[in-house]
Amino acid sequence: MPFIVFVIPSGRRMTWIDHEEPRLIDQIPPWVRAAFRLALRFAVIALLIGALIIVFYFLQASRFAISEVQKMPERTILLDSEGKELAAVHGSSRRLISREDIPDHLVKALVAREDRSYFEHGGVHLRGIARAFIRNLIDRGYTQGASTLTMQLARNTFNLREQTIHRKLLEIAISYRIESNFSKDEILTAYLNRIYFGSGAWGIEQAARSYFGKSTRELTLAESALLVGIIRAPHDFSPRNSLKSALRERNQVLTTLASLGEISSEQAKASKEAAIHLMPEKEAKTDAIRCVRRHLNELLAKSDYSLGGLTATSTISSNLQDRAKAGVSKLLSPHPDLQAALVAIEPSSGAIRAVITARDANASQFNRAFDTRRQIGPVFEPFVYAFSVERGALPIPRQPVQTARQLPKGELARLAKRLGFKGPFTEGDDLARGNLQTTCLEVATALASLANQGEKPRTYLIEKLQDEDDEILFKNEPSHKLVLDARAASAATDTTRQDSWVSLNAPKNDLWGIHLSDDLVVALWLGFDNPKSIPAPDSLTLSVETFLENLSAPDPLPGNLEH
Repeated sequence: MPFIVFVIPSGRRMTWIDHEEPRLIDQIPPWVRAAFRLALRFAVIALLIGALIIVFYFLQASRFAISEVQKMPERTILLDSEGKELAAVHGSSRRLISREDIPDHLVKALVAREDRSYFEHGGVHLRGIARAFIRNLIDRGYTQGASTLTMQLARNTFNLREQTIHRKLLEIAISYRIESNFSKDEILTAYLNRIYFGSGAWGIEQAARSYFGKSTRELTLAESALLVGIIRAPHDFSPRNSLKSALRERNQVLTTLASLGEISSEQAKASKEAAIHLMPEKEAKTDAIRCVRRHLNELLAKSDYSLGGLTATSTISSNLQDRAKAGVSKLLSPHPDLQAALVAIEPSSGAIRAVITARDANASQFNRAFDTRRQIGPVFEPFVYAFSVERGALPIPRQPVQTARQLPKGELARLAKRLGFKGPFTEGDDLARGNLQTTCLEVATALASLANQGEKPRTYLIEKLQDEDDEILFKNEPSHKLVLDARAASAATDTTRQDSWVSLNAPKNDLWGIHLSDDLVVALWLGFDNPKSIPAPDSLTLSVETFLENLSAPDPLPGNLEH
């Protein structure tokens, strides 16, 4: 212990007296002092680690060319299954704008919706990051990101896709670099030029023109709010996919603007009541390209992949697609207004090799192959025979109703659901007679399950997705699920003793043709959009039989599938 020495004169001798002076720190319990010293050491170590992390990520961020922020991605290319170009999409028609082209109400809507402190922060909203960090700890996973507009721009520009802490820290470091190199207006403009607005519209100018037929500078408050509302879920909130969802998001944006005092309640009310006049899609699309783009849009909308410069390899066989299109056109030529849909699947993989969505895909945007539900009729028979064997009953050829009566009540519907039929399902004999509403895609998928020994394949249209450096971003691997006993699956063809069936439903409103083999299954539907009897059904049935025979042949007979 420290002490003080006093010298007291006493004659010739000096007396030394030690006197201890108590201090405040000496009154603190030893365990508290030890804990304080330990905490201080941890704080110093944490500061050093934090400094090293900051230095590391800023060094990592310096590797990215910041000039890329203002460069727009190249077009995305669609290829067929053999590597031949089908179409160029996404970016090929991108139109760029400057800050002067952006109306103030669009800026206010964007900031109110996506980043309210955009003009105050330096690229990162620290309090938002802290809240998200705590939320992620509670959820024990990466559930919130608290991304600012600058951070979103960094992520989209440099293709930062992983949902990890590493990606978030790198994104933060790049965001600070962006903010130090560009003005707020430049960042805002680059953001609007780059992001995806659903339905194939990349960038605000292309979105304004494709949805409303006008330039960005001409957008109304209601239109700006609708486009801003799309950003968080481009596929789900696109007015072409769900007008109800798009209007709901638009109204939420307008409500937020009014609550922040950016617009009056009267302006918000008037904009919510404003009618939305969507432009028709003008881009010419073949059946296959429309379906592949639909799949690609869904894939891109659910990811953070770069917005352009991609190569998407589809499952479409151009040769089979051309043959299917030529054959269907020949079938329909004597019958004005008769519509068609077709899906051809490779059973072993689930890859969709050909698809027909309409008599004329450019004249009709509706996808009848995936979305039209019509009665399957007698084409349901082979499935009834397969189900009977699955449950130990005896399939009775050409007697689907008698065969189905051997099964327990409700069993036919349960087995049909396992094969991918979604219904609605009737009860009793009607279901065995084919009184089932279904689509070409569902029928083809169920056929693929029979051809694949009872294993139902997961169908897909995108084989793989590569970036401009040929790095594979996404790849579809064949996937199967056992839904039917292999012996039961074989019973379908064994009982009917044929690979193809063509039949009309009872009112003769829908003609179905199906083909089943190890290499290819095909489901074809012919009918009218407004159901009515098909003229000359007997001759059409014979034509469909010939069409299916030639389509499934490795080398089609010359001239059989041409006009």
